[in-house]
Amino acid sequence: MKIRFVFFFLVLISLAACNEKKNEIDPDLLLSVALLQPPDRAENYDRDVQIITHSARGFLMTCDVDYTEEDLNFSIEILKREIARYPRGYWIKAGIDSVLLCKNLKFLGRSLGGLADIYFKTLILNVPDGIGRNAQIYDDATSTFISPFEYYDRLNVIHHELTHAVDFSFMGFGFSIFDPAWEQLNYTGFQYGNHYDPQNSSVNIHTFSHPLPGFITLYATTNHVEDRAEIGAGIMGVISDYNRLIQFCQSDPIISAKIKRTVSEWKQFWPFPGAENTEWKIRITQAERDCG
Repeated sequence: MKIRFVFFFLVLISLAACNEKKNEIDPDLLLSVALLQPPDRAENYDRDVQIITHSARGFLMTCDVDYTEEDLNFSIEILKREIARYPRGYWIKAGIDSVLLCKNLKFLGRSLGGLADIYFKTLILNVPDGIGRNAQIYDDATSTFISPFEYYDRLNVIHHELTHAVDFSFMGFGFSIFDPAWEQLNYTGFQYGNHYDPQNSSVNIHTFSHPLPGFITLYATTNHVEDRAEIGAGIMGVISDYNRLIQFCQSDPIISAKIKRTVSEWKQFWPFPGAENTEWKIRITQAERDCG
């Protein structure tokens, strides 16, 4: 890797020198640079996502590891199911090489359900206390008792954080500061950041409620980064939220445009064959059709 970097650096110096001498770039040097970059193939990402447990963290982030084996094993099973819904290698290309499971996950004192650590290529997930203990759970969405696996399956936080990782991988860090193409989809005069009180715990800002034209949750109004991640969570998350997402897009052209843009970017991010039978492919195809 170091040799490749040095060679790449020397090629860039040569390009600059060549440009200074005759104000043009040698095509052979351009070809040399191109050859340094391996072709983007699915095989480049063909490896398992590592699941890390019992690894405590401190300082800015709190990650306790005193979860029960019952809760831990349940969370691992849920996570494996969610990873399997995507094409193999999708998480790796998104820059998520591992998932760290924590209890009482906090960042700067704030409790979190998950966090995408782009620098360390790790998605950090909270393990709720008692998550593996319940034999059945009452589901308000269906007014029935269902198994915990069915209830917790497709946790939105997983797909919300994964969407963050895909966005950073696909568009680079600059998009977190400035994304005019996305912001232009919003209605005239809209500004992110002042549509809910973060101190008001009586309001669930993550509920799929269509609070404003173009937005599926209040949390989506925070900034364009969270707006994009909420759309991603809606596409790949729990079926009840997905159904609401489709209802919203069929009556709201802004939400429809955001979904279609997200699907288009995801297909560019993962253009490789072999994903046809994955739930990821099925969902994005269905969303694109239903919101057309």
